[in-house]
Amino acid sequence: MARRIGYCDRTELRRNDKGESMILRLKEIEGKVWEEEKLFLMKQVGILLIKNNAIKFGDYILASGKKSPYYIDLRQTISSPITMDWIANAFTRIILNEIGRDRIDKILGVPTAGVPFATVVSQKLSLPLIYYRQARKEHGVRKKVEGTLERNDRVLIVDDLITTGESVIEAAEVVRDQGGVVNELVVLLDREQGGQQRLRLSRIEPHVLFKISDAMTWLHQVGLISDEIYQMVREYIEEESQSNQPSS
Repeated sequence: MARRIGYCDRTELRRNDKGESMILRLKEIEGKVWEEEKLFLMKQVGILLIKNNAIKFGDYILASGKKSPYYIDLRQTISSPITMDWIANAFTRIILNEIGRDRIDKILGVPTAGVPFATVVSQKLSLPLIYYRQARKEHGVRKKVEGTLERNDRVLIVDDLITTGESVIEAAEVVRDQGGVVNELVVLLDREQGGQQRLRLSRIEPHVLFKISDAMTWLHQVGLISDEIYQMVREYIEEESQSNQPSS
């Protein structure tokens, strides 16, 4: 015969239900606080990018060969220790909140723009750094990956931004060919040109501080870019977002 649930048992069940409900509520609150923190970080980094002339408007040709009315040159930030620290802190916060330090064995920087950020982040988290060569050196040990990469090492890729995602996919394939495991990427921003979808098709989950459309909207709202520039960039982003969806 099944035991009847007495008063004490029901009280304990209610306590457990309340405890579980509180835990779920805390997780929900933590998620909202993290989204607010990401918004704050986007605004602070956006201001620093403007100060460091890292956001430029005009006619540009990207590394992918695509034309663009704006250019994000995060290499400019390496000469500003304060800006580098803000960006590295943003990366670190993303890692701690969305991935978890205990799920990472090595940090890999994508050359060339991603390497300085990966270096600072590896120091902040006390995690070993590696990077890969886009062209294997033809002297010495002729390595494609510099640093120590062990089989089954879980490697987090750090880069500056996402355009098409091809450079990150190339880096991931090199690491995987040498026995490493790559599932995650951290970047500052997404240009919204289909890169996130391509990365996911290659089994890489992108963790992004902000989308370029969100940054441009805020910069326009606070008067840091003109109506004309904002309209031009917004139309370009919308066109690229629609035309660069990868085929499944």
